[in-house]
Amino acid sequence: MSTEKVFACFVDEKEPRVFDGQRFEKASFKDVKKGFCGSVVPVDLIQSHTFKVPIGTSEEKMATIVEITMFEEGGLDLEKEYAIDWVKYPLDFESSWLIEAFAVSYERLHEVYDSLVRVTGHIDWLAIPYKIYEALYLYDKADASAVELFLYLGETVSYAVLCKEGHYITHRRLPSLESIALKAEIGVDALKETLRQRGLEKEKYGPNESLLITTIQDAFANMIERVTQTVNHKRGIFGIGKVDTILIDFEQETIPGLWELFDSYGFVESRKGALSCCEALEPSLQHKGVEALYLLAVAQGKLEAPNLTIFEKPSSFWKSHTGKLVSAVGIASLLTAGWGCYTLVELKGWQERHADLEMRRMAVEEKSRHLRKRVLEAREEHDEAVRKLKRLEREITAFDEAADAMMMIKASKAKRQTMMRDVVETLRKYALSATSMEQNGSKRIYIDLLADYERRERIAKFMKDMIDKGYGSVGTKTIELDGDVYQSGVEIVR
Repeated sequence: MSTEKVFACFVDEKEPRVFDGQRFEKASFKDVKKGFCGSVVPVDLIQSHTFKVPIGTSEEKMATIVEITMFEEGGLDLEKEYAIDWVKYPLDFESSWLIEAFAVSYERLHEVYDSLVRVTGHIDWLAIPYKIYEALYLYDKADASAVELFLYLGETVSYAVLCKEGHYITHRRLPSLESIALKAEIGVDALKETLRQRGLEKEKYGPNESLLITTIQDAFANMIERVTQTVNHKRGIFGIGKVDTILIDFEQETIPGLWELFDSYGFVESRKGALSCCEALEPSLQHKGVEALYLLAVAQGKLEAPNLTIFEKPSSFWKSHTGKLVSAVGIASLLTAGWGCYTLVELKGWQERHADLEMRRMAVEEKSRHLRKRVLEAREEHDEAVRKLKRLEREITAFDEAADAMMMIKASKAKRQTMMRDVVETLRKYALSATSMEQNGSKRIYIDLLADYERRERIAKFMKDMIDKGYGSVGTKTIELDGDVYQSGVEIVR
């Protein structure tokens, strides 16, 4: 399909918008019904699961494997219908495809989109939200030769997306701005303004704002820790050396202190900046611009993308098989009434045979669905019996421990967050970089520190500062000199 514009539907708006690659305009209802119409599925509707299948598996067989696996392992409900699609990646060191499958229940799709479909008449494409940044590469708005990390901060949902060579490879869900604002006991708009103006820089906050700055620092330290874990997990799978670029998708804004926090987790060499999709769009519409640009790329046939829609445009009657037959009959009837009658009889016979075959196909499909359901139910009954037996065994030993554990969880989490915050603040104080951090519960953390030869004494200052903060044991496990760079393994024990 080729088009110069698309109609983008957003679930927080009642009417679609026209997008031409640069800006949005108001849509005409008449044009919407004829044009390409798409939307990006809200993150909260999607269930995803990752697994492997052998290379050489046919597309038809893969579709069956994906569907069964999503019900067996992906948490889908056997009593519901789902729209399911997937993306696949070849693995360099295995003869396998890595499959990431996505599913949305018909029920949820109808809840969210029925009101829009009444206006548009159809939705040609329902896209995966994590895939949208691929559009930037197709329109030369990002560097396809680089490994790039996109950090989207939204009011109701936030996530990080990692792309390599212009293609999405993984994502990580992150705390939304609403959840952070709730913990900080302020409004979302106030939190946005605070992040723009003061960010993570503690000295910009007043003495009565300790809850606000502590909540923000903890939230973003948790975000970057999750992102770092995801990147490190994917390094071997996708052959990633370093992250070349980090772009924050936050209404064309950056956050003071955020890049320094990234540096403390080993992203010193990464280029960093704010994402800008389309110059003609105001900052608050930049993320929607990325979504619309992705839908435009799909409409123009620039990429193969998963599609979760169940609201396809009905085929024109005259373009359908039956419509073409009727058209042929009409032309023939003008030539000879007798031939027309004969053709009509043949057409009726074809239609009856087509209806009979369709009924038989539906019966076979229903029987297959029923058999698959029975197999899955039997397997689930067996698994449930095993789970029940193990659960009973655990409950016998866990009852006496439950009360104590409930009291300890909250205290342990607070101590762990305080310890991580102390480490991050001290790293920033002495401008030290950490290649890795491993935290064992609330009492122990191990850090690999890097320092230039001329600044090696900062490692000792860092250790002394941590002792002054009240940590009982701070010591080095290993010290290595590589060229003019000191690498020191430091263990801190509460």
